[in-house]
Amino acid sequence: MTLLTKLVCAEVLVFLGALFLLVVSSLLSGRINMRGLLHGNKGDGTTYFSPERVQLLLVTLGTAFQYLLNVQKDPSHFPPVDSSWLAIFGGSHFIYLTGKFGASLLGRSINLR
Repeated sequence: MTLLTKLVCAEVLVFLGALFLLVVSSLLSGRINMRGLLHGNKGDGTTYFSPERVQLLLVTLGTAFQYLLNVQKDPSHFPPVDSSWLAIFGGSHFIYLTGKFGASLLGRSINLR
């Protein structure tokens, strides 16, 4: 590796590290609001703990981690996304949207009685 390449790699690592520290410190200090992240709203305006949001968050983090592992194996180029991960990710979004739609209908049906 040339000196310029090493310098650019070091700068990128420093930038990503600083960005990570900034986000973590903002999360811990409360500047990034996490309140209500795992709660949804029903059609009648009440809030509930949303298991579909939990599974969507976990699948998203798992998919991102898997992709990062693939990039780490060969950092010279971006690897293709495996179709099974796309299917899992799409199914996760389907579950989330179905739960959201169901909560919306359930809240409205309670309102109509």
